[in-house]
Amino acid sequence: MQETAHNSRVMVTVEWVLFAALLAVFGVKGFLPAWRILNTDFPNYYVAASIHRQGIPLDRAYEWRWFQRQKDHLQVEQSLVGFAPHPPMCALPMLPLARLSALEAKRVWLLLNLVFLVVVMLLLRKVTRLSWARMLVLTFLCMLPLRANFLFGQYYVVILMLLCGAYYAAHRGWGFTSGGLLAVAASLKIFPAFFLILFLRTRNWRGVAGMVATGAGLMALSIAIFGWGVHKIYLLEVLPRAMRGDLLGPYTLQWNSFTAICHRLFLAEPELNPTPLLNSPAVYALAQAILATILLFSFLLSTGEDDTPQVPAWEWATFMPLLLLLSSMPSHYHYCILIFTAIVAVDWLLKTGRWRSAAGVVLLFAIACCPVPGSARVNLPVRLTGLVFLYVLLLWVSPGRTGSRVWKLGSSLAVVFLILLTVSNLRAQRNRTEDFSRRLVSPGLGTFSVARAGDRMVFDEMADRAYAMVVGSEGRRDPTTGAEDVLSIAAGPQSPYVYFELTGRSSQIFRLPVPQIGRPDAIPEYFAEGHDPAMSVDGRSLVYLREENSQTIILLSENGAAAVPVHGFEKLSGVLEMTVTAEGNLIVASGGAADPHLCRVDTASGEVGVLSEINGAVRYPAISPDGKHVAFSRRESGSWHLFVRDMAGGTEQQLTSAACNATSPSWEDSQSVVYVSDCGRTLGLSAPVRTAMKFAP
Repeated sequence: MQETAHNSRVMVTVEWVLFAALLAVFGVKGFLPAWRILNTDFPNYYVAASIHRQGIPLDRAYEWRWFQRQKDHLQVEQSLVGFAPHPPMCALPMLPLARLSALEAKRVWLLLNLVFLVVVMLLLRKVTRLSWARMLVLTFLCMLPLRANFLFGQYYVVILMLLCGAYYAAHRGWGFTSGGLLAVAASLKIFPAFFLILFLRTRNWRGVAGMVATGAGLMALSIAIFGWGVHKIYLLEVLPRAMRGDLLGPYTLQWNSFTAICHRLFLAEPELNPTPLLNSPAVYALAQAILATILLFSFLLSTGEDDTPQVPAWEWATFMPLLLLLSSMPSHYHYCILIFTAIVAVDWLLKTGRWRSAAGVVLLFAIACCPVPGSARVNLPVRLTGLVFLYVLLLWVSPGRTGSRVWKLGSSLAVVFLILLTVSNLRAQRNRTEDFSRRLVSPGLGTFSVARAGDRMVFDEMADRAYAMVVGSEGRRDPTTGAEDVLSIAAGPQSPYVYFELTGRSSQIFRLPVPQIGRPDAIPEYFAEGHDPAMSVDGRSLVYLREENSQTIILLSENGAAAVPVHGFEKLSGVLEMTVTAEGNLIVASGGAADPHLCRVDTASGEVGVLSEINGAVRYPAISPDGKHVAFSRRESGSWHLFVRDMAGGTEQQLTSAACNATSPSWEDSQSVVYVSDCGRTLGLSAPVRTAMKFAP
């Protein structure tokens, strides 16, 4: 007995020493650097909240350039920002902090995260018998995810706290509250919403009711605060692409997801993935569906009908790894939720005397959460491997027993699920390569518009740390110099100048003579304060936007003269994009980004008329040099497709049809159009393309 007690005291001492060492590493490598600097993703949440506080609608928050412009105006010290794929509710917790500077707000958020972590420990202490030392060691073994959460100012500790609160509520028999807390977590990151599957499987109807009712209430609250427009765009345009992994490097193995692996192995993309193992969308669709089906139904068919205290602990602990394995983009910071799995699973296994299985859980948890060297992180899914084996181990020790009737029903549902998911994948990949062969140059991180300037093409691109104007000539790409972001350009085949927007605390328009673009010694000439310039093909008429007295006005400059406001702009319900005819009149994409339409503006009389014959949600108008055709993008099934319309005859030609976006068209001449497409790429980070077909003069 004395020897056993001595060994126990030694073990406790070792655990406290190990915790102290892990805490010191976390403080030095995680908390202190996070306290000193901004880093993604906190600025993304903060900028969205700050935009809302200024009374600016968030319906364009998922547009990379627009969001970058707002960040620059706010002077947030972060090189690149982007709000996709975050739900609109991600801005809500930042609203009270948006009154502070960005770094001050992050420091408050870091302190709150420490409080949230303490709450996690208190909740898990109430539902397990593990000692404080053992719980703390398991928590800080999750070193890399915790460090990233604090360094990037993310929401995963908050989500972990909500998941622990939901489990505690379920443990106490408060099913409705449990579902409600999960709905709150799902409003910040979508993956906790899939707990609805677990509740349905276990017939937890109170949990289902709590999730549905709270989710509906939160949706109503979010719409009341941020408006319906941004939610419509998120549901139609952003969420479908996020669910299938078409965001932020879909071929990158460091996501440690089966979706990314399937992208890497079976889907080609000229720049991002030129040499897959087998270029076959059909194989991709089937492989991804098979993997998802096996992962999901291996859990559902391992969940028994018994109602013992052991079963909920196993179900919840196993469901967390399943959520990560089903996710299309689970980066290392998502793994914070595995703290719950490690503590609950180890506690349950030790209670049942399975100390070897408990040791296996700890080992695989550590592998899944440990730092990985750079080369291995890029080329080997080490974290995914650890997570898969952790999931398999938990399935192996399942306390439930499934009857033959449930097996038969579950197997039938698995076949149906496999077929439906395969068909959905095939639809999403249809025509994805339609513009690959027509790309102009290899883009940087993403191209947003392209235009001809003299005999060269001009692009505005996202580079590693800023947005820049890039000149392409005979396959070369020569980045222009500039300390600020270039967020829009205006050029034409006959224009002597290229106009571009430089954005810092304010947006200003500069210009360069066409022969000087791309030259390192070229000095831009200041033209006016404003943004989003557009010009006629002959270069005589230039229009741009300026914010005055909380109102967006349109200014028109003829032949380089001082700009004057366009009559009738106040009749427009917002301005998204513009194109200028040879006569100096405008076709404007107006309205909110969720439901835009085209209007014609007569700049001489100020008359404004809706082009009602061009139906649907339409944006990005571009009039042809001869004035006979207008190119534009129309949203169909959540994607923006390119069209050309004969202005006289009213006939339309659809040029793109894939489940991705073709936007920002411009005319090289009266018979060819260039545009940007994000097919096979990240949502909104496109590549420049030239149309292969010709149009009748």
